Amino acid sequence: LLNVTEWNVSVLCFYSCGNERKVVTTNLTVYRPLEPAVLDLVPELAVGESHQLTCRVPNVAPIKKLVVILKEGDETLKKENFEKNNHVEPRVVEVQHLLTARRQDNG
Repeated sequence: LLNVTEWNVSVLCFYSCGNERKVVTTNLTVYRPLEPAVLDLVPELAVGESHQLTCRVPNVAPIKKLVVILKEGDETLKKENFEKNNHVEPRVVEVQHLLTARRQDNG
């Protein structure tokens, strides 16, 4: 299929076997290639100060297959999936996490 404009469609397949004609249907979900995520800049923070970290993933389709993981080194700060989101058209997905500056975060 080329130039698919519907994000969630049914495809019909017709075939004949002898004198019998059959129709088979299947659902087709179109996936959009991921665009780079955008992570908002974090301002300089004093130890103990907090800032809302925001990560945006543009034009995601279908959203329910997306998992966003925010990490600092090997530490997972937040993991969010969207499996209950049934939007099939491309949308911007935003994930937020409250960061609190620690002494070991210098640099």
